[in-house]
Amino acid sequence: MKEFLTDDSRKNELPKKIYKLIHRFGPITKIDLAQHIQLKPTTMTRLIDELLQAGYIREAGIGPSSGGRPPILYEVIETAAWIIGIDLSRNVSRIVLTDMQFNMVDQHVMLMTNRHTPDIVFDEITGVIRKWLQIYSISDDALLGIGVGAVGPILRTEGKIVGAESFLASGWEQVSIPARLSEFPAVLSVDNGANSAAIAEHYFYDELYSNLIYYINGYGIRGGVLHDGKVISHRQGDTSALGHIIVQANGKVCVCGKSGCLSAYATLAAMLEEFEAASDRSGLSAEQFIEEISAGNEIAVSIAKQGAFYLGIGLANMVNTLRPEMVVLHGALVYGTSFFFDEVIQSAKAHIYSNDVSFPTFKEGSLREQAIALGSAIQLFQSFFNE
Repeated sequence: MKEFLTDDSRKNELPKKIYKLIHRFGPITKIDLAQHIQLKPTTMTRLIDELLQAGYIREAGIGPSSGGRPPILYEVIETAAWIIGIDLSRNVSRIVLTDMQFNMVDQHVMLMTNRHTPDIVFDEITGVIRKWLQIYSISDDALLGIGVGAVGPILRTEGKIVGAESFLASGWEQVSIPARLSEFPAVLSVDNGANSAAIAEHYFYDELYSNLIYYINGYGIRGGVLHDGKVISHRQGDTSALGHIIVQANGKVCVCGKSGCLSAYATLAAMLEEFEAASDRSGLSAEQFIEEISAGNEIAVSIAKQGAFYLGIGLANMVNTLRPEMVVLHGALVYGTSFFFDEVIQSAKAHIYSNDVSFPTFKEGSLREQAIALGSAIQLFQSFFNE
């Protein structure tokens, strides 16, 4: 499978295209395939036979008949190869093993502390991957690749984290991910985790919405933007820049040194700082802050609602500019409180310039904590098709 997908020769162009269509739309018949790619029936049959003999696809039963002989359905063999997806984030990092249909076979969760330097984190990651290769009898040829979604800024072409301030531990400047995972003979893709999460939402939502914004609201604010199903990005993957949209001119000073940034109002870090100052407490975790909200602490609730108000303004600015079909919110406050999501959407709608243009669909993240890791696995797969 790895040799097949890495072969970009002209001869392999059509087989890869057919495989991709079966992967995305299968179980599918030859007739339905012909609606996506125009080939002579004999050529289509020959190429499908080649994929069958190679063990990349299989027959999956019989489709409905339109009067003649019932057509054969084809689908990919999910165990033809395996993909590793990695989420490198501030509080929790996650490693997943998926099959070719992105079904999660196994996962490993790592709680990040001020001890989790790159050496410690990548030692644990490589140990987990080695264990999985042994447990599931995955050969080097069967490990298709490793996708990584990380906190930025990131140099995509080099696969390097260039200055992630969000990590609790030191040493995360100029970290080369390819060098850290070099013992595995696998294709590697690296992107900002917010982009990976956006790709996952797009894929698992059956690609119904090709223009979307995926906002991650945590200790920082990150956002991934898709246009026509593809990530809007530049060489340096700094999706945290969305947290520095100005939402209050001459407002609170942000960690970046500017005034009035969204991050100064709507991040968990900003809310915790404000709550500790107002309640004369210190050293609270995000979980404890959310517990205070759930317990009805009026100060905590008020601060969270103010954060949701400003996050809605930031989203409205993005919607007014990009006009997405869908906006997806992800974060501990989104999933852990009864009101934060609704408050954000209410604020966003109040500030979106409508002019009779319909609002985007707003929703919580479908995959929650697994979005980035699964999305990075999907991006790895898509990289073989120049997507």
